[in-house]
Amino acid sequence: MRTKNELYQEALRTVARRRQTARAKAEDARAEAEAAVPGLRHAEEEVRVRGIRCALAGAAGKDRTDAVAALTDARKKLADLLASSGRPADALEPHFTCRLCEDTGIVDGRTCSCVHKVMQQLRRSEIEALSSLSISSFDTMELRYYPARMDASLGEPVRSYMSTLLDDLRGYADEFDTTSESLMLLGNAGLGKTHAALAIAGEVLEKGFDVIYVSSPDFFSKLEALHFGSDPAGEEEMLLRTAAGADLLILDDLGSEFNSSFLISTLYSLLNNRLGAKLPTIVTTNITDGALLEKLYTEKISSRLSSFVPFLFMGDDIRAQKAEEA
Repeated sequence: MRTKNELYQEALRTVARRRQTARAKAEDARAEAEAAVPGLRHAEEEVRVRGIRCALAGAAGKDRTDAVAALTDARKKLADLLASSGRPADALEPHFTCRLCEDTGIVDGRTCSCVHKVMQQLRRSEIEALSSLSISSFDTMELRYYPARMDASLGEPVRSYMSTLLDDLRGYADEFDTTSESLMLLGNAGLGKTHAALAIAGEVLEKGFDVIYVSSPDFFSKLEALHFGSDPAGEEEMLLRTAAGADLLILDDLGSEFNSSFLISTLYSLLNNRLGAKLPTIVTTNITDGALLEKLYTEKISSRLSSFVPFLFMGDDIRAQKAEEA
């Protein structure tokens, strides 16, 4: 799990590599064309010289009419020469991935949107590597897996209830900002809680927000190992700071980790810091009993989680249904 600054630096390196690749390919194309097309190198040199003369005339405040006309003529001759060999007019120019910044990462002194796009892609890949599912969308959550039978506790069929619930979560993702409420997605295993959380993550990432996903058992186990072991690089502090400061934190599968006094204090601190900063968090858990939640995590943590908006997932294990279809 990388910090936002680490993602930014990696995105800049990615964009810089794109620029190097584009320039290298352009040099190879130029060498190949110059070897194959007689007079091409001379035509290129003529464009370069005419361009310098045009710039010098402008700098000296002289009339640039003749210089501009000569440059235009030289460029036309070069383009005609390339066309006669079956090459486009820009055959010798680098083809950058981003036309806006030409893969420099900077436009008008500011970070180009392509860098932010790369950051989103890097974070998306990181989340998918850490989760058991890939980031998808609500469109891939098929309502047919939720039973159409009437549920007395709901007063309606499970399928219609889940349709409304998923629509509400989709609306949350559509309207997300850093003032959005925190959510608790709860219900039995295999009902789509993680899938829904990752669908939210995908849409929130597309909006340009930074999303951190952690599997609760893996995250706290790693923190505990660092805390009581060797951590010369300060990774424990970095992981906690990254999770605490993300625009959206997804804490998946709470309740499946090994419980300990370290976990309790760390989880409380993490939730407290994010609530204090008014940053939204999404928790998924199989624990639907509030009394059990309080017993496992203490009244203080239960109190923090009680401020989260609950979304109770209902139905039958979807993974089992898919396994039967396979």
